[in-house]
Amino acid sequence: MKVQVNRELFQSIGTATALIISVLALVVSIYEANLLKAQQKATVWPYLTISQNYNSEGFSLYGLNNGTGPALVSSVSVRYNNKTVTDYQDLLVKLKPDNSVGYDKIRTNQLNNTVLKAGEERLLFFLEWDDETRKIVAKLNQENLSILVQYCSVLDECWTFEYPSGKRVKENFKSEVEFEN
Repeated sequence: MKVQVNRELFQSIGTATALIISVLALVVSIYEANLLKAQQKATVWPYLTISQNYNSEGFSLYGLNNGTGPALVSSVSVRYNNKTVTDYQDLLVKLKPDNSVGYDKIRTNQLNNTVLKAGEERLLFFLEWDDETRKIVAKLNQENLSILVQYCSVLDECWTFEYPSGKRVKENFKSEVEFEN
């Protein structure tokens, strides 16, 4: 009888040990899966910024993806003095109503519905220097220009970036009126 009790005791201990090892293996697997998910997000994380540049040629606004993955730009809203701007021409009319700036002084690129790969810089707006464009840029810097851009990662995580404040919020945003080129 003593041998039987010892055998049942050893079987119970063996079963309990196997159960504990199984639960620990499950916990470790869940932890590793979460680590891999975080690592995957980090490898495709976009970080979009909009900056301005002054040089001897002129004034420019450009977008730059400083992240590790592509930035899928899905919505762009531009406001000037709290009024929605529909395109660059509309912005120039608001800045200079007589609109005497020649098209040879302006270069523009689309940002909405585009993809900026990691490290890519895209010129959005450029004004070549002359007397008129210097006045426009001075007015632009004195007035209130704001740009809101929603961009997403390939894993559908979305952020909204606000220029010029640099504020970045992890949220979805859809412009009422999309800014087009």
